Amino acid sequence: MPIELSDLEIVDIDHQKFDCSTFDCADADLNDFLKSDCLNYIAHGLSYTKLALLNGEIIGFVALLADSISLEIAERQWLIKTNVHVTHIPALKIGRLGIGKTRQGQGVGRALMKYSLGVAIRLNLDLRVGCRFLTVDAYPDSVGFYEKLGFVKSRHSRYKKRTQPSMHYDMNKGSRFASAE
Repeated sequence: MPIELSDLEIVDIDHQKFDCSTFDCADADLNDFLKSDCLNYIAHGLSYTKLALLNGEIIGFVALLADSISLEIAERQWLIKTNVHVTHIPALKIGRLGIGKTRQGQGVGRALMKYSLGVAIRLNLDLRVGCRFLTVDAYPDSVGFYEKLGFVKSRHSRYKKRTQPSMHYDMNKGSRFASAE
């Protein structure tokens, strides 16, 4: 049975309250981010990290930050048709996403993506802050996960040569989050 967002407690990271030292998602860069780097990002207002707890155990985390993306003309026809001329579209970025290696493949990543989508929706509806897309610079081996959720690789020339593909999800086109594995 997959883990759903409703099964998780999503909390602000607090190294005094939660022991992050034993968290392992099988990626040294993500582990280091959670254990130390995220505090510097928080201190400088660059991103905020949330922990996913299941029965008090840290099983994942997500770091969120503001973003904007550039779209090729073909990707932004919906704007041009309505006579809106912008070059950067507001977004919420998933800066880091890590799932404990014993919980990978159990729905935790999808649940944290649902949480992130909820934050973006709250930006729009509750706080009245423009936010059209979720974005991520995906690790190459995670591209398939994001594609199952409805993310597409960005086609703009500024993103083409990246080793971690820039991807985006249009919140106005409906959610596949519920059906992705």
